[in-house]
Amino acid sequence: MTDDPTPQVDPFAAAAERRRVADAQLSERPVEDVLGLVDARGAVGWSSKDGRWTLSFDFDRWKIPPGPMKTRGLSIRFRTSQEEFDTLQRRIEPDSVVRIRARVVEESAFGTAEAELVELLGPDRSDPELNQAAADLQTPVLLEDRRFGTLTLDRSLNWYTGGAKWNGEAVGLNLDAEGAGGIDGALAVARSLWEDQQRWTQRIEDYAVQELLPLKNENWLDEGEAELTARQFQSRMTLKSITVNSDGSFDFLHDDGDLFGGHSIQVGGDLSRGPTYADIPG
Repeated sequence: MTDDPTPQVDPFAAAAERRRVADAQLSERPVEDVLGLVDARGAVGWSSKDGRWTLSFDFDRWKIPPGPMKTRGLSIRFRTSQEEFDTLQRRIEPDSVVRIRARVVEESAFGTAEAELVELLGPDRSDPELNQAAADLQTPVLLEDRRFGTLTLDRSLNWYTGGAKWNGEAVGLNLDAEGAGGIDGALAVARSLWEDQQRWTQRIEDYAVQELLPLKNENWLDEGEAELTARQFQSRMTLKSITVNSDGSFDFLHDDGDLFGGHSIQVGGDLSRGPTYADIPG
């Protein structure tokens, strides 16, 4: 008798089931007033096949008056029409304190605090504690580094941004502050890259040629334009920014010099494997 193989878990089905359970939890909750500080990302959304839209935003700090302020984030969702979605999205400004009517579950099937929006009441400056939290978010968070100078936290992306010289040219630098490695992990990777700039430049450009030059010559030549050589392709790439993630991965983003109609050239990878993918986003 042989053992049956371990059944494979469908991650999409599992997520859909958690969503169903979370929605059922929310449906059992009463509608309450909630005051909250909208996080730096503001409101986002997406459409479904049925034409309905989902509005989504998070409270960084929040309370159900007259209760205490909670520092664990609250994720809010609302299913609606595209017209109402557009209206609500404009009214939900990042880093603002707003009052809503909602059903709230503090420990949902996803392990997070969730809310179902019933009504957006609008801006509310009645709570001193949340007003102070909003004011605190307006104060820049700076990080001083001997190699890269002053880096500023972009709260909407949760990464630090700054500028640096790469092979003598100014580029943007973005350092991920999330993940297990945090900002220290990202800084360690960035320092390793900067210690060997010429070699990494060559590896990145060679990989871009390997992956994207055939695409250029087969599908992106203008009328009457001759096929490009590797040297011609590389000469039109201009490095604009380097993003380093706390997990050790990185992305080099280039202006394409009109190789691909104004798309960017993105090459990513990590320190151990080198470049592993190339794309033309935008």
